[in-house]
Amino acid sequence: MTRTRPTQHGGRGGAHKAVVPPASRTSRSSRRLIAGGLAALTATGSLVTFATMAQAGNPPLGPGNIEVFPKRDMVALEGYTDQAGETATVTVSRNGQQIGIGEGVVDATGFLEFNHPGGSCWTGVTPNIQGGDLVEVRFSETAFTDGAYVSSAKITSVTHSDFAATAADGDVEGTVTISGTYGDDFGTRFDLSRFVVEVVNPEMRRPDPSTPPTLIGERAIGWTPVVDPAEPNGGPGYEVTGTAADGAFSVTFGMYSAADAERVLDGEHVVTSWMQDSGELALGNSLYEFGETDGPGFGGCPAGPASQAPVPPTSVTATRSGTDVTLNWTTPAQPVDANPVTQYRVAVVDGVTGQEIAVRQGANPGENSATIHGLVAEQAYGLILEATNGQWSPVVQLGTLNADGSITPATDPTNPDTTGGGTGGTGGTGDGTGGGGTGETPTEPVAAPPTAPSLTRVLGGHESVTAEWTAAQPGNATSPVTGYEIMATPAAGSTATPVTAQALATATSGTVTGLANGVDYTVQVFALAGDQRTGSTTATGVNAVVKPGDVVTVSRAQYRADRREYRISGTAQDTTANRVHLRVGDVAGSGQVIQLNVPVLADGTWSVDLRNGPVLPTNNRFNVTSDSGASTVAALTRSR
Repeated sequence: MTRTRPTQHGGRGGAHKAVVPPASRTSRSSRRLIAGGLAALTATGSLVTFATMAQAGNPPLGPGNIEVFPKRDMVALEGYTDQAGETATVTVSRNGQQIGIGEGVVDATGFLEFNHPGGSCWTGVTPNIQGGDLVEVRFSETAFTDGAYVSSAKITSVTHSDFAATAADGDVEGTVTISGTYGDDFGTRFDLSRFVVEVVNPEMRRPDPSTPPTLIGERAIGWTPVVDPAEPNGGPGYEVTGTAADGAFSVTFGMYSAADAERVLDGEHVVTSWMQDSGELALGNSLYEFGETDGPGFGGCPAGPASQAPVPPTSVTATRSGTDVTLNWTTPAQPVDANPVTQYRVAVVDGVTGQEIAVRQGANPGENSATIHGLVAEQAYGLILEATNGQWSPVVQLGTLNADGSITPATDPTNPDTTGGGTGGTGGTGDGTGGGGTGETPTEPVAAPPTAPSLTRVLGGHESVTAEWTAAQPGNATSPVTGYEIMATPAAGSTATPVTAQALATATSGTVTGLANGVDYTVQVFALAGDQRTGSTTATGVNAVVKPGDVVTVSRAQYRADRREYRISGTAQDTTANRVHLRVGDVAGSGQVIQLNVPVLADGTWSVDLRNGPVLPTNNRFNVTSDSGASTVAALTRSR
């Protein structure tokens, strides 16, 4: 008999039951598996040194690690003990567009998780994390960023077949087949040598006494396509075969007892892939858990984009002719993965009688138009609008449609309890505002500065600084944010002068160039609304003083042990007669020389291709310094 496991398997305790999130593996053995339990990880000291600012890496440098659970839209940070007590900001981006952000404090063990009970929440909306997305973390007091891409590998089906039992040892009495797919990120960011299909169920080790005994004796079993001869696939009580090629994988576990086959079917089915091995660490893990509900928030966290009401327009234009008015508006941008707007309801409300005339209009992705008939000539009307994508947005009070066709904006178009200032109530209540609904002409709103943006990070670069911030909010409906100004002010006594830069209203980061290296600058960000400007910038847990200087990064780091061959490349921001120097070890400027005086080319790149270099230490670390004073530490991928 063959059965297919449903994607919402009731035996798992519901979609909120978690595979214990691991942050590292204790072994690359196929028998000691990732999803089987959270490995203990102790950081003995920082592996990143800074002369000005160093960018860590993607995948993470270690011992800190990023793990992503895309089905649960969960991210776990582990091993960041050097950042304990700091505020971590985690972002999720897709094709360069940010789709999620969250903040939380790293605990004393270096651990923090998002969208999991007891952890932090995503801000505003829980992103629908998918393969190819980029997860990055930055810290309030440590100037580096770690990142990890999300793997495309996913499980698409789990099926079970059982067979007649026999008395023979090693006779398969039931199978469970796990099938799935992976994308073209394998061979670039990921590799089948860093890939495992797993089943986790404590009952496979310690079954309920009322059920038949287990022959497996392990809580986690798995299969990997690249086998360590010392640790072959399979084990006591089961055998396993599988294939992984051309973007598809299929793995069949054959159990020697029907009871164990049921336990494997009832377990957690996970495909795990990671970006890089570093010693015993598996860096940049993605764990796809078959059967988890996609996109929910946990424990009061925000819902996913597909579960939220749409963002409605907050302004319209009007053309009034006799007893008719034609309204035009644009569908605003919606969150990534949100359901599209399908319909609008737009209405006019008589400022004297409170009578409402409404029409419903199908939504277009761009411009939209609706005509309302039956208005009283020379009468003012309140304008209201709402949008639906299956859920209705709050009613937006757009303002007052005057007799001449002009519109007087409401003081707060996003507040459903605020009318357009004397234009009558919503929904035909006739309550009115501003003179008891008498149709008095509202006063012209006063322009107001936006709220102050919150500074989240300041990074120094070569003759530049980059600031990141959370978006400011308009001071009122008639004062939208029109842009940002970033100001870098040198320390007192310096001969350098303040420098400013402008950013668009949609921006949440900007760079000031033309600064002097080696000088301390205080960075501020101001939000603009026309001539209005915020009075100050808030900075929570962020050091707004930064010293520009060179920045070096590593983009490729490979070591072949049998030839002591190094292939390393990277970038430096200072390209004026600058050189980099590479040494073994995790102390910048110290250790056996790999190669010195490597020139930085005009495009900012440098590279080393060296054979018969020094023996690489077991921690796989090397350091890079530049003539301009920058440094970083990175890990080499070791082969043979």
